[in-house]
Parts: sequence; C-alpha cells; structure tokens
Amino acid sequence: MSKKGLTTSEINQRIQENKVNGESKKLSKSTINIIKENIFTYFNFLNIVLFVFVFTTGKYQNAMFMGAVITNALIGIIQEMRAKKLLDQIRILTTTKVNACRDDAWIEISVDEIVQDDLLSLQAGIQIPIDGIVVEGSLEVNESLLTGESEPVYKKVGDTVYSGTIVLSGDAEVSVTKVGHDRQSEKIMEGAKISGFQKSALQKDLQKLIKIVSILIIPVALILVGMQMGVKELGYSDIVLNTSAAIIGMIPEGLVVLTSVALAVSTMRLLKLKALVQELYSIEGLARVDVVCLDKTGTLTQGDMQVDHVEIVSDISEMNLRAYMQAYLEMEKHPNPTAKALLEYFKSDTKIQVDNFQPFASERKYTSAYLHDIGTLYVGAFEFIFNKEDAVYQTYHDTFSQGELRTIAIALAREDDDKELLGLVYIRDVMRPNVNETLTYLSKQGVTIKVISGDYPKTVSSIARKAGVPNADKYIDLSVGEIDYDQVVEEYTVFGRVLPKQKKELLKALQRKHVVAMVGDGVNDIPALRQADISIAMLAGSSAAKDISDIVLLENDFNVVPSIVCEGRRVINNISRASSMYLVKTLFSFFLTIYVALFQTVYPFVPVHLTMISAICVGIPTVFLQLEPSYEKLKGRFLLDAFLRALPSAITVVLAAIFTKVYRTSAGLPLESANAILVFVTGVIYLYTLYRIYQPTTKYRLTIVLIMSFLFVIVYYFTQSILGISFGLELLPVTLLTSVIGVVLVTLLGFSLTTRSK
Repeated sequence: MSKKGLTTSEINQRIQENKVNGESKKLSKSTINIIKENIFTYFNFLNIVLFVFVFTTGKYQNAMFMGAVITNALIGIIQEMRAKKLLDQIRILTTTKVNACRDDAWIEISVDEIVQDDLLSLQAGIQIPIDGIVVEGSLEVNESLLTGESEPVYKKVGDTVYSGTIVLSGDAEVSVTKVGHDRQSEKIMEGAKISGFQKSALQKDLQKLIKIVSILIIPVALILVGMQMGVKELGYSDIVLNTSAAIIGMIPEGLVVLTSVALAVSTMRLLKLKALVQELYSIEGLARVDVVCLDKTGTLTQGDMQVDHVEIVSDISEMNLRAYMQAYLEMEKHPNPTAKALLEYFKSDTKIQVDNFQPFASERKYTSAYLHDIGTLYVGAFEFIFNKEDAVYQTYHDTFSQGELRTIAIALAREDDDKELLGLVYIRDVMRPNVNETLTYLSKQGVTIKVISGDYPKTVSSIARKAGVPNADKYIDLSVGEIDYDQVVEEYTVFGRVLPKQKKELLKALQRKHVVAMVGDGVNDIPALRQADISIAMLAGSSAAKDISDIVLLENDFNVVPSIVCEGRRVINNISRASSMYLVKTLFSFFLTIYVALFQTVYPFVPVHLTMISAICVGIPTVFLQLEPSYEKLKGRFLLDAFLRALPSAITVVLAAIFTKVYRTSAGLPLESANAILVFVTGVIYLYTLYRIYQPTTKYRLTIVLIMSFLFVIVYYFTQSILGISFGLELLPVTLLTSVIGVVLVTLLGFSLTTRSK
C-alpha cells in the first residue's frame, strides 16, 4: 500500500465542517426515543383524560388504573434501557472497520469515522460505506442494490464506487468523495434486506389491532355516554365511571408493553447466547423457521483448511509447481482460508514475476495470474477451468473427488491458450465439534437442513453425511443443465457448485412453502442472506454479510443456532398466549358496550373492578409465565389465534354480566351484592382462562395459577369497600354455581371454536 492520505489537522477541519460519514447503522434506540415511545402514546393520553374525569367524581379508588399505566411505562423504559446498554456495549464488535491512510500511516477506523477526502483500502467482502474514486488497484463490485443488475462490475483507476455496493474481489485504494447524507445511496446500508420479517406478522397484527381500537374507541365512548344519559337513575359520577370502565377495558395497552418488553428481554437473552439481534422483530421469524440453509464452510466445518496432499498429473517438477503457486499466492493481499492453506503448503525460493492478476470471484470460481514468460496460471474449481468438451475434463472429472476432501485444480495456459492440467490439490476442512448433536436437535424440532455450497457436490455430501445432516446422500450439481428450482429443493438436501445468484433462487423456491433461515459468512452468501426470511452471519465473516444480517453470531459458533431458534419460539409463543389474556378484556368491553347502547342500560363494571382483575389475573401471572420454556413450532396467524383463544372467555363474561343484571332484578339485590357476584365470576373465568391457555400444564404453570387464585380471593374479600361490593354467605351458592357454569361454557365454546378453525 502507498502512504498518502489526510493529516490530523485536515481531519479535524473536516469534522468541524461536518464532512463526516456518521453512523451507518444503529443497533439500538436513543434514550430519548425509548422514553418518548413508552410515555407519549395514544393510549396513555386516553388514560390521562379518563383519570382527570374519574378524579372529578371524588371516587378516587377508581383512578387506580393509572398505577398500572405508570407501571407499564416504567417497565417498558427500564427493560428497553437495559437492552440498549447491552447493545451499545456489544456494538463495537460488529461495527464495520476499514483501513484509512492518515498521517502517512495505515490505521483501522470504523465507518462512522470516515471523513471526506480520506484514502481507504477496500477488499473483498466489504460493503462500501462511502462514494469514492479508485486511485490505485482494481475491484470487482456487485451494484445490484443500485442498478438491480446482479452481474459484477469491474472498477479500475478513475472509476467511481458507490455506498451500499459490495466488493466481490480485488484490492484498491479509494479516495472518498461523498460521505453521510451526500452519498448517492444513503439509505442502502439500512435497507439492504429486500424480503423477510422486517415487518413481521406480529408487528403488523399489533399495529392493525391498535388502529382498529383507536378508530372505534372515541365514537363508541360518545355513543355510550349519550345512551347512559337517557337512564334516569344515573348521575354524572355513574356515567363517568361506567364510561371510563368501558374505555379502559377496550384499551390493550398492557399487550403493547408486554410485546416490546418481551422482545427486549429476548434480545438480552440472545446476547448471553453470544447472538446479536440487529432486527428486533426477526425474533418472530426465528420462531417460525422450519428450514435452515447453510454453507459447508464455517458452519459444518470450522473454516480452517489444510492441504491433505497434492497429485501432480503432468511432467512438471514439484519444484516448479511450488514456484508457480507461490508467485500467484504472493498476489493475494487478503487471502481467504483456502489461499492461506495453499500459502502454508506451497513455499519456494524461486521468484517469478506476475504481470497480471485476476483475483478469485464466486461467479467464476477460479483465479488467474499471468506468469512472466511462462503463461497464465489458473487455480480453482476444475469444472470451471476446463470445458466439458476438453479431453482432460472427460479424463479427470469423475475421479478427482475423494470423499470429504475438497479439490483445487492447477492449470497452465501457454501462448496457444490451451490449458494443461498441472496438478490437483486436495484440501481438508476441519469439522466443528458437536455439530452432529446440533443438527440432530434441529431435526427433532421439525427443522429441515439444506446445505448449499460452491464446492463439488460429492465432497459436500460426504462432509454433510459425516456431520449428521439427514438425507445428505441426496445431492445435485447445479453447474449442470437447466434447473427447476421448485423441484430440486423438494428432492435434494445438498446442493453443490452453486453460484451466488443460484443460492438466492434456491431460497426463493423454498420460501414458497417454508420460512427459511440462511446461515452464511462470505460475500458469496450475501444474495441468499438478503433473500432469507432470517439471515444469520458469523462475526468473523465479511462486513457486508454482517451488515445485512438480522442476527450476528458473536463467537462464530453455528452450534448456538438451535438455542436461538428455541428462544424465538419461546418468546413468541408466550407473547401469543399472554395476548389472548389481554384481549379477553378488550373483547368483552366492546360486546358489553354494544349491549349497553342497544338496551340503554347501565355498564356493569367500574374502573376499579377491571384494575384488580387485570392485575391479578393477567398482568402479574403473564410476567412470570414469560419465563417458561415453550419451544413448539408456531402455526397460524398471531392476532387471529389470540382472538380465537380469548373469544370464549369474553362471551362468557358478557353472559355472566347479563345474568347478574337479570338475577339482581328478580331477587331484589342491591347493586353492591350484584357487583360482588359479577366480579367474582369474572375473576374465576379469567383464572380458568389462564389455566386453559397455558397448556400443557406444568408444575410451574399450575403453581402460578394457584397462587394467583389464592391472591384473588384474599384481595377480593379484604378490599370489598374499595371495590364497591358486598359479599355475604347468602350469595355463595349462586356465585359458585354461576362460576362453574362459566367454566363449563368457556370449555364448550373453546372446543367449538377450535374445531371450526381446524
């Protein structure tokens, strides 16, 4: 590398002029944004308005719902701040680094420290973070993010490179012309992923629910007020309390907080597993994954290569072969694992001049170097160097693969351009420890494994079989003939000689029937990582692969993938169950509001009733039950399933409210006694719903339900004056009978809805 670049004073001047690249990617929200998002919400605004109205009635116990609102906000802020702290601490590991020439020396800096006119050194695997001009060397660049064209573009001295594009091969010095907001493709780095769970079903369903409730809640409240004003025995206080109870019941604010908190906590749990989540809602994608695609190198194997042996097949001497190879290898400024293994093996004291060098690229699968007065040396995949019509192809193609060994061909083309095969290098990949147990566990969890590699299919199949990949003997060579991708993804497990664009097509075919995760680390994996529903990259992989991936494995350990998938299933399954508990209140509040409006009667609850029931039967238990393991595969849609589970209980609460009103009239009960029956029955229905939704029953789950049941009875009995109820022994028979009927009704309705949904 040459030594040029900016001086410290020039750098400081550009920083003062704000000619700095800035952060290319934020892994966490800012503190102020976390606080704003948890405090300044539409539902919090509604709760504050209701609080003011309730306060004017003088019945202050009914304003206790603000305690839950404040608690929810504090929990949300605290948990998201904890997650932010961990993310910020870990960010330094995943920030893309580049080499810059400053004060006549090459140093490593992060991409946000780049200033205009900096001189950078770019190599294969980098996603270019700036716009600039090549001043020395050359690059092969994928500009598909800008142009949509997947064919590589050659960049020589004087050509412009653009941010967001990816260096496939080569080595060059680039002078920075545009940084930050001046870059032609400022948003490319953040928006590189073109499909998948950027906006997950969970996220979309939550937004849809909030939108529906937000639209309906104000007109419904006005209708409720108007109807209740027509009831003679109701005064200002009664109208305010009843209307507030209806609106509070409709607001699922606990569900929104629960979801954000659960995802934040899951992010922290995944960090402990040494997995960094860069896209929060990708956790849902993890829960739905049923196919994991992976490359052989770096996943099944450690990515460390070593030469097993070399077979010379021409009359070239071993000394000359070593000299040729060393001359080519000295041109590799940033050798990949294969080149490092070759460097370790081929050493020579003979110096040969290289007049022209073409670095390795995934699309052609070989490299070439013109050796002075000798010819062009080709090193790479045998079937990409030789045409099928060549006699040498027919001679060696079926014999050079030796089990799990990978084969590199060495060929020389002299003046007549006919390539002569000089030798075959057999390279061994070191297997990852415990990879068999990892793949076995994934298979038991219903996850199908597909191995996609650029290497020879027999070799990949042999390694996959040794690693324990089910059906590893079903392999196909994608370099031969036309490919029906929909057919091959169903028939085969191992795919060899796959080009980067073919990896993408394989994933697209799989995604038509499955939710697909892709594990990769190289620049050749980038098209597939972008296409995948969930992309997982290794920390030691290329910066471009890390930048566009949803999850980065901080210890480059594929064996943590099962734990990551299980964590995704755990958190989303528990969110789904808890959502049903919160939606019971939303549903029965809407149904009761319609009933009150149609029959011009009194709303049966006041705010303090719902505050007590929600806290003991929903808020507290769902927090503890979020810790439960729940690794079953997700099925169906989040919101629809949550509604179907909540609907039987909501209908039963409505029927209990109607029965209580009728019974009060016929038995001549005072309002406090009727309320005592309704609150107790509603609590029993909620507790039974908690038991029913969190199935199968475990000791932990049953203990939580029993503790909450005991707590409910204690609070119910000792806070009658606060709740505005009066329970006597004469009410015990009808209360218990109504509770039993309610439980039976929830069971029957639940069974009926489950049967119909199937």
